[in-house]
Amino acid sequence: MTSVSTSGGRVLPGRRRPIPWFKYLAIAPLLLTFVALVAVPVGQLVWMSFGHVRMVAGDFQWAFAGLENFERMLRDETFAISLGNSAVFIFWTVLLTMVLGTVLALATDRLVRGQQFAQNLMIWPAIIAPVVISVVWLLILSPQIGLLNRILISIGIEPQTWLGESFGAMASVIILDTWHWTPIVFLFVYTAVRGIDSSVLEAARVDGASYLRQVKDIILPLVTPALIGAAAIRLIMGVKAFDEMYLLTFGGPGTATTVITIYLRAVFFDSFEYGYGAALSVTVVLLVLLILALGIVYRSVRRRFSNV
Repeated sequence: MTSVSTSGGRVLPGRRRPIPWFKYLAIAPLLLTFVALVAVPVGQLVWMSFGHVRMVAGDFQWAFAGLENFERMLRDETFAISLGNSAVFIFWTVLLTMVLGTVLALATDRLVRGQQFAQNLMIWPAIIAPVVISVVWLLILSPQIGLLNRILISIGIEPQTWLGESFGAMASVIILDTWHWTPIVFLFVYTAVRGIDSSVLEAARVDGASYLRQVKDIILPLVTPALIGAAAIRLIMGVKAFDEMYLLTFGGPGTATTVITIYLRAVFFDSFEYGYGAALSVTVVLLVLLILALGIVYRSVRRRFSNV
């Protein structure tokens, strides 16, 4: 059997004419899934953000409000506070998890024995449900029955209200989140480090480079894509963080740990202000996309100038 080839119009034996619409058919399931799970919900959220939405008899009723919800957002002090709390929480959790995850990955890679045990030990916090983690830390930090205060009392130190004042509450949820999700960064970096050609490092050792010099000049530049990916994931996880603050502090004391997710929950499910909540959600999504876009642009500009 012969068929016409797409190159030069010649007939090549044993080859079939490519179906021109097959590539579109092949990606159709992906496009349909994207439309059903992403495009439609996001479109509905944007539509809700421009209206007053009420639930009447189990059905949503929408009335056009223009930019009213977004104008209200600019005057909302609690929203501004929640954004500030989220920024503090995201900055410290991303920074700490990136540093600790990288250091632990490099330390594990240096182990002569017990690497498998170290990997399992590093990973296990990430596989525990956030609710379980929060309950365990609540038992540790509780001012009445908490393990930490019992230790302080046993050595003659006054018990502390770890979750009862602003700084302690935010510091506690930051430490909890860092402990819980450092394994994510560890996995990214450790996998990237293990993928480095050993001959490159061996050549550096022969040239007399110390391990710290190898890390600075060879290892970190080679694992930079893994670091960027881990940082992006941690940024998104920081924006989505909810369980720790809600179960440990309920956003308190006052609004000390009221991050954007807790405030959105209050707007949607306590106040039933669906239109305003949708406007807040759209704004948060745009802010995250803007931060990610700035990171991509910065990376591209830096790479371009470094190649000049």
